[in-house]
Amino acid sequence: MDSSSEAGASSYHDYANQSTLSLNQYKLTDKRVCQTCGQFHEPEGTHLYDYYQAVDEDLMCQICLQPLVSPLDTKCGHTFCSRCLKNYLRIQRQCPVDRLPLLMVDIQKSSILVRRLLDKLLVVCPNVDYCEEVLPRSELEAHLLHRCRGAVTKCIKSSLGCTFQGPRSALQSHLWECPFRDQDGGKNPVVDGEVSTIEIQRNQADLGISVVGGCDTPLSCIVIQEIFPDGVIAKDGRLLPGDQILEVNGEDLTQATHYQAQQALSHYHPVCRLTVYREKAEENRPIEKEEILKITLSKVKGKQLGIKLVGKRIAAGVFILNLVPESLAAIDGRLLPDDRVLEINGIDVTYGTQEQAAHIIQTAAEKVQFVVSRRSRPQTPDLIRSTSDSIVTANFDLSKDKPSVSDLLCPEKPITITKDPAETLGISVAGGVNSPRGDTPIYVTNINPNGCLGRTKQIKKGDVLLSINGANLLSLTHNEAVNLVKTNTEAKVVCLKIIEGPETSHGHGNFTPTWLFWQQMPRMCQTLKTVTLLRSPSGSLGFSVVGGTDGSQGPGPFPVYVKSVVLDTPAAKDGRLKCGDILLSVNDSSLQNVTHAKAVDLLKMANGAVTLTVVSWPGTIV
Repeated sequence: MDSSSEAGASSYHDYANQSTLSLNQYKLTDKRVCQTCGQFHEPEGTHLYDYYQAVDEDLMCQICLQPLVSPLDTKCGHTFCSRCLKNYLRIQRQCPVDRLPLLMVDIQKSSILVRRLLDKLLVVCPNVDYCEEVLPRSELEAHLLHRCRGAVTKCIKSSLGCTFQGPRSALQSHLWECPFRDQDGGKNPVVDGEVSTIEIQRNQADLGISVVGGCDTPLSCIVIQEIFPDGVIAKDGRLLPGDQILEVNGEDLTQATHYQAQQALSHYHPVCRLTVYREKAEENRPIEKEEILKITLSKVKGKQLGIKLVGKRIAAGVFILNLVPESLAAIDGRLLPDDRVLEINGIDVTYGTQEQAAHIIQTAAEKVQFVVSRRSRPQTPDLIRSTSDSIVTANFDLSKDKPSVSDLLCPEKPITITKDPAETLGISVAGGVNSPRGDTPIYVTNINPNGCLGRTKQIKKGDVLLSINGANLLSLTHNEAVNLVKTNTEAKVVCLKIIEGPETSHGHGNFTPTWLFWQQMPRMCQTLKTVTLLRSPSGSLGFSVVGGTDGSQGPGPFPVYVKSVVLDTPAAKDGRLKCGDILLSVNDSSLQNVTHAKAVDLLKMANGAVTLTVVSWPGTIV
């Protein structure tokens, strides 16, 4: 750097320091927690963030020396934080770097490319004592407002006069000592898109719900699958299927396995305090990785760029429909179909029309510079959407798929017993097609230790009955299966074929399987159901999915699961899809042994009336 540059830099920092002193006198002296960034700063000060990774120096403000926030460009080509520059110009009406005259009319918003790069910077939640979340900077405000366990919140009895304010994680402890705890004052509601804490009077052992998920499953969280009529939760009336349970009586369930959550929810307290989260429909839209690209094409006389643009019914702006073969754009190869065009030659077309975009391209002299957004979907819940209205019929052969892992872990086991023809088997069974809890195989719930099967100890609670004396017990209703068993027990020799259950219980009580019990059943025990949904006017089916061969929850591959069903959508109104259901196919495409991104693509591309092949297992009763 030459001497003049060094002098310029020194002079600039002197101005920056002078500006800081002047602004400190100008601003209000009181600091408070900012709702946007979660840090303490003056009301007019720039937001502060704790960045997870080093930030490129080209994205730094030359006043605060921090990554740019709401960046503004000057006419002399420099970029600063909006608040930094506006505060500076109140004191000095010149550019902070080159000291050229500068007024408010001489500045403008930075390009979309810069703003999107800044939005995607990863930041650490400021409530580090309670929360370890790392997320894009643009999502921090919503996280602090609705989901952060360290965010300051009021007591649920504040309307009665309680003055408690503290982190959400301390709310449960406070509620045990709240002076207003025994005063009703009306029930506080569960609010969509927010973390809510509610109290429920528990006058019986069971809450009257079934749950699915856990940190050891692809669903990650504990989700209510079903609410039983006349149960404690149903009578309270505030919770719905699909609500996520984050805490019960102060015990954190966000990192609990399925069995740990079952134990915590089953533990009896006269007053059950639940912290829950109910997703908003708009928060279930596809969460996609977005890549911002700047691509410049040079015009060649006599050759066309060959870019066909299109607008979409469900999204604003202009998209690339396709590229003309052998055109300049096709030969270049960097632009792709479905890229969203954000800028053309520096002109913002985020909400522009095809005609506007085409005019800019046609009137460009030598070069056309595009800024485009390209999306790819990660392993995250996605709300399934599509824009096509034609009908495709289902034509899918499940028999062609490979055996599942559970087929190999649950081999069939033959059992032969000799008994008095008048003697019963001495077992109780449950399940069957169209049973109160759904379509399941017949399984043993209790065993008489003095009965013929109890004496041999060849069977245990939880074992699944496949056949008796060669007669198939699968795909039968409960009554049909019981009648078939009774008919075949009149013989002296009875041959059973079973699958040993992955869970059992001891003592006199009946065995009740958990949701994880059913996840380990082989394919032969699955009862398939077909669900056909018509898309909403916006193209939404109304459910989110997780899972796939690239799942992150332990050794895979995992099936594709329904994580949540959104209220007032086609899936919710139909009523047959439940949280925790396994999707096997969509129309004529298999969803087995595919990645998560592939499954989402297949669901989005399914046209018109969408036919799903589903396996629905009952959740764990608590």
